[in-house]
Amino acid sequence: MLAGSRDSLGFTMLQKLVLANLVAPLFLIMNAAFADSAVLVADGVLVKKTPVVEITSDATDEGDDTTAAPPVAGAPVNASYVSAGGWAVTGADFTDAAVAVFDFDITSSVSQATLTLPIEEVFTQNGLAPLEVYMYSDNGVIEFTDYSSGFSTAIAKVDAAGLTQIDIDVTGAVNSALNTGQYVAFRVKSSVLPSNVLETSIPAWTGVKFRTNYSLTFTSGAAPAIATDSARFDGYTLGVQNVEVAEIGEIALQMQMIDANDLIFQLTQAEITGSGVTAPPVSGADLLNCSAFAPPAVSSVAVGASSYSINSGILDVPSVNFNEEQLSFRLEFIEGSNPMLFETLSIAAVQSGPSEATISALGGGLITESSQDFVPLCHGWVLIGDSARNRVVERNLISGETGNTYSFSQIPDQFTVDEDNATVFMTVHPETQRLYKLDLNTGSITSNNVIQNISGFNYRWSLRDLALGEDGNVFALMYDNIQTDPGAGTPYSSTGLWMGLMSEDGSFLTQSIPLEDPVRIEYDDVLDHVFLATASNLATFDFDTVTNALTFLPNTDIAVGSSCTDFAISPDGTRLAYTCPDGNRSGQNFSIVDMAPDDYFDSDGEWFLGSSPVSATFNNAGTILIATDNDKLYFFDVVTHLVLEDFELGLLEGEAIKKIRMSLDGNYLLIFLNNDVHDESSKFYWMPMPAITGTPL
Repeated sequence: MLAGSRDSLGFTMLQKLVLANLVAPLFLIMNAAFADSAVLVADGVLVKKTPVVEITSDATDEGDDTTAAPPVAGAPVNASYVSAGGWAVTGADFTDAAVAVFDFDITSSVSQATLTLPIEEVFTQNGLAPLEVYMYSDNGVIEFTDYSSGFSTAIAKVDAAGLTQIDIDVTGAVNSALNTGQYVAFRVKSSVLPSNVLETSIPAWTGVKFRTNYSLTFTSGAAPAIATDSARFDGYTLGVQNVEVAEIGEIALQMQMIDANDLIFQLTQAEITGSGVTAPPVSGADLLNCSAFAPPAVSSVAVGASSYSINSGILDVPSVNFNEEQLSFRLEFIEGSNPMLFETLSIAAVQSGPSEATISALGGGLITESSQDFVPLCHGWVLIGDSARNRVVERNLISGETGNTYSFSQIPDQFTVDEDNATVFMTVHPETQRLYKLDLNTGSITSNNVIQNISGFNYRWSLRDLALGEDGNVFALMYDNIQTDPGAGTPYSSTGLWMGLMSEDGSFLTQSIPLEDPVRIEYDDVLDHVFLATASNLATFDFDTVTNALTFLPNTDIAVGSSCTDFAISPDGTRLAYTCPDGNRSGQNFSIVDMAPDDYFDSDGEWFLGSSPVSATFNNAGTILIATDNDKLYFFDVVTHLVLEDFELGLLEGEAIKKIRMSLDGNYLLIFLNNDVHDESSKFYWMPMPAITGTPL
């Protein structure tokens, strides 16, 4: 057997803040003597198996996808089993996490604590053996659930190559854990993912095997103070200066993490330090009125301005020094708590992307709540759906600021906005037989059943896509989950898909129409056209705004590409841009045809990109088409079809654009990246519109 082989504040406004994270370790060569040693009461190895899931061709043909469903965002991950031996290694189909649990008995706080991890053997890959150390509060017993307990961010990262021992300052981590019990646990694993383990490795894993005589020495006493030169977190105390609070001023605050497993913080200090923030908070319907407020100052964003929203109770700290690594914190006040407590919404690495690219025209980016769609508002504000907390959230992509949050019982999916009435209509995930409406004037979310009687038969539909019609009415792409053919000449769809028109309260205004296989519905309120799109075909209907009658335009239900991804209508309704990876014509040409709404290929030109088109949108004047192929942004003159400017995006590896849209004021281009509904976050980029003009229409 090979060597190393494996066996088996008094301020009301601050009563809505939030913050969390975990420990900031410093690697030390320790010579100081400590008064006490915590007792090692348990050690082991948590093994997480990572099976390779295969889908046979037969299963694929039969529609039997054996791939496991993705976990819900934020759901805990448990170990497959518990083993022993000090292993902290990763193989192609497993991850071993070495665990050590210490008993501090009656000690309630420490002024210094150092964790020592003696190494028996190091298994490098490409000369490296990167490790991550995590902390959690424990019950003294190693359990499957300990695999993901505690703070989700590593309290220490170290390359173990060439080392025989690792010493880590865990003072902050210990103080956090001691708030909820006497047992403090540490989990160590390789930073290398199973998918990145080299198949040629001998042995077939990378990481470290520890000697299990782990030790933790400490000095009892008060937790050390943190420096106040910038926003800092030491694993226990979070200190933030210059938090901007509308109508209050600037606040300096400190919080302590009193629950290391649930990431709960308690506000311990707060004082007003300045009065430079006087603008009242903007939220709700005001975000649709671009003349009512000014855009955020981009210069203040660059230095990482922290902000607190009175409306939502969310504290955004864009950059916190955590063990010399910069993290962003989002915390939310727990209503009714006294003393004031805050739960953690997210802790993530400070935005990386265009600022690190060699060349990029992007102005910045923001990691947000996980969302499937968004509504562009004014001056960088957007509405997004928070799929982890079942709510709609107002975020400013430029400043990172949070406005109102609107909670309800479902995961928001697709949005369409009625600017005149300040309402937002929503579909949800999973699909339901209800039309949801958010009133931005009142903040209320209401819903109505989607049901229509046709020839004596009651159809109940779930909603898949929405488009705003006339006078606050809504066009809907609907799905019949039961698909019972009523017979006797009653309209029926064998695919279950229908098109309907309903009022804002879900009352149908005309008899719904059975369809074949559309995936998208859009409406142009200038020329009164309804568009239905599949992944390849496009069809146009004339809409009579008086009688609500829909008339199909002959010769429009035709192929305009394949695997198409986005659809845009010019502001005057005369041009369509349907982005498809191989272009709109037969053969691969990477172009977007300048389509007329009633005769798609009676066109006087097309817009050519460098590679497969992904998304496109028109500027507010309709004189410029902005399109992207995930490498560049192209700004086309809509009349001449010439490229006016193109800009490198400089996206990070693996980032893919879902769609691009204009802000409501027309001054910013907003870029939304792909993410799944179960992902923990979404990501946006933004770019100021360049000073270019197209041919006047």
